[in-house]
Amino acid sequence: MKRTVIAITTVLTLLTSGLMIRQAETADPPISRPEQAEGFMMRSKLKQSQAVLEGLLRKDMRAVVAGAHQMKIISEAAEWPRARDAVYEHYSEQFRRQCTELEHLANTGNHQGAHYAYLHMTSLCIQCHDYVRDSLKVASKPNQGGIRLIPSQWPE
Repeated sequence: MKRTVIAITTVLTLLTSGLMIRQAETADPPISRPEQAEGFMMRSKLKQSQAVLEGLLRKDMRAVVAGAHQMKIISEAAEWPRARDAVYEHYSEQFRRQCTELEHLANTGNHQGAHYAYLHMTSLCIQCHDYVRDSLKVASKPNQGGIRLIPSQWPE
């Protein structure tokens, strides 16, 4: 029974991470060069998430700790173009809490706990990306030839 549960959760983890990778590759057309802030930082977070998954699969808790720590640092960057509203801030804070929890569980050697923390963190990523995609509009700047993100609701 225990092996079945572990096998099912491992398969779900792999499917979820595969969806994240596919979503990152196809869902959002780049609005700037990858080395610019948001594209580079999101790809860095995705790389760290993949490193955490690999660490969980290999039971390499040091890799899990390092990846969780790096994701938290990246998420704390202040210069992200984003909807600065209460919903986004909630997702962002929850993500950082999950990173801290994942780091703690991996540090204590709790593989199963780290596994579930990773699944929850991945779910938060998908929910937040859905929210941000739905709450932002892309508008072109007539004079400057670029594009900019405009929140659908301006903060008060």
